[in-house]
Amino acid sequence: MSSEYMPCRAEVRLPPPVPVDGVKKVAELLSRARRVVILAGGGVNNEEGSRLLLQLVERWRIPVAVTGNGRGAFPEDHPLFLGRAGFGGGNIVADQALARADLVLAVGAGLSDTTTYGYNYVPRGDIVVVNLDPLAEKKPIPYTLYFYGDAVDFLRKLLATDLDVKLDEDWYRELEGVRASWNTLLEEALSRKYQGFVNPSKFFHELDKALPREVVMIGGQGLHIVYTFSFVRIRAVRGYLAAFNLGAMGFAFPAALGAKLAMPERDVYAVVGDGEFMMTVQDLETAVREKIPVKVIIVNDNSYRVLYARQKAQKMGRVFGTLHTNPDFVKLAYAFGVEAMSINSDEEIPKAVKYITEKSEGPRVLEIKIHPDDLPPMNIEAALRF
Repeated sequence: MSSEYMPCRAEVRLPPPVPVDGVKKVAELLSRARRVVILAGGGVNNEEGSRLLLQLVERWRIPVAVTGNGRGAFPEDHPLFLGRAGFGGGNIVADQALARADLVLAVGAGLSDTTTYGYNYVPRGDIVVVNLDPLAEKKPIPYTLYFYGDAVDFLRKLLATDLDVKLDEDWYRELEGVRASWNTLLEEALSRKYQGFVNPSKFFHELDKALPREVVMIGGQGLHIVYTFSFVRIRAVRGYLAAFNLGAMGFAFPAALGAKLAMPERDVYAVVGDGEFMMTVQDLETAVREKIPVKVIIVNDNSYRVLYARQKAQKMGRVFGTLHTNPDFVKLAYAFGVEAMSINSDEEIPKAVKYITEKSEGPRVLEIKIHPDDLPPMNIEAALRF
């Protein structure tokens, strides 16, 4: 008995370029604007896109915010970097910049329900979007200009224009004022102390200092990844991966295995919640068998903390089904043949950071035990609207 099949041919279609007259229209808007912010997304999160974006920003001194998928498109230790915008980890600097700007230039990014907190934080000024989103025009966003096109090609053409951009100095001072307020929130989070628990803000703050520039961090879904937005600076292209648009718990650890195989020269960290890690813990066997030296950081709060926090804040404090217990993660890791460490105090942070960042032949697991009532710094006022 025989069967027939049709040969499979992969066809890659190049994204359409932005027309030259469209670039000129954007240039005209930029020449008149005085309070501009760039929103960078996944469409420019590649080597050429990142290089062109940095060149454009430094030529015209335009502040930059990123979407979740845009982390790594712009070095986050740059003085013109504002932070990540939108629900699930956005900070008040990036969010307020989008809201207050007279021109938002979104390149390789869209203004989705996530970016705008359910369309409650829509920019008031002109909005220009260059992105490959076929549904963009169906969203309730008042675009000034929208181009379905290649954002990298757009940056290349925009840089080639004879354009003079002069932003108001008051714009920079206003953003620095918001940044000062944000830094106050960060300092408050770093000052917290718990008996029998680690301050997660302090842990990720110290981890950031020890990470190499070319690190790849993979985030799952939950409040635990917000600490990595607030305290970990991503400074290399595609240095942060997460299922931002899907909200997929269980993504981080398997994705980290794939990322390490694709980029063996870079250190790869999976930052997972305890509930999330239990969904894919069996892949510790895969990591051992295939000798994939990923680093797994379990932020263990013995809860489904997003739901737990919403119950406390929005359901009159009625907590139901969101607190749970866990196995001993160190013993569980050892059962798979994986090295592991657990900490439950701030005094143990230095040795934990050294342990998880040093080179290893195989996978490593680090558990940090935290209090479920600890909330990472975020734009809480906007988040509660979503």
